[in-house]
Amino acid sequence: MADSPEAIKKATRLYLLIGGVLFAGTVITVLVATMPQLDFGKHGFDTADLVIGLLIATVKASLVALIFMHLNHEKRLIYWLFGFGFAGAFFLLALTALAVWNPIRYNGFKDGVPGSEKVHTWR
Repeated sequence: MADSPEAIKKATRLYLLIGGVLFAGTVITVLVATMPQLDFGKHGFDTADLVIGLLIATVKASLVALIFMHLNHEKRLIYWLFGFGFAGAFFLLALTALAVWNPIRYNGFKDGVPGSEKVHTWR
């Protein structure tokens, strides 16, 4: 924490700098998404645009977490918890990608529920 006037001024400069970087990241994201000159890959939204947008968002989120949430001063346990969270998110993303890449083909119940021929209806 800032105890002296010099430390407060230094922290204020850092927060203003990070705020400017976040604003610039937002402007860059909007420009990449809207300007045809900054369109990477094929015309329109594609994988390259997605990767660039996610990289910009990751940098911005990391700056917010590290500076504004003061995680750069936390203990090592916090980083382990975040690591497990990211590993879990990656695992769920990998499962989703696996389901898209190799889906389970199931007709559903178009032919009826198995064993339904034995069920009697009351009328």
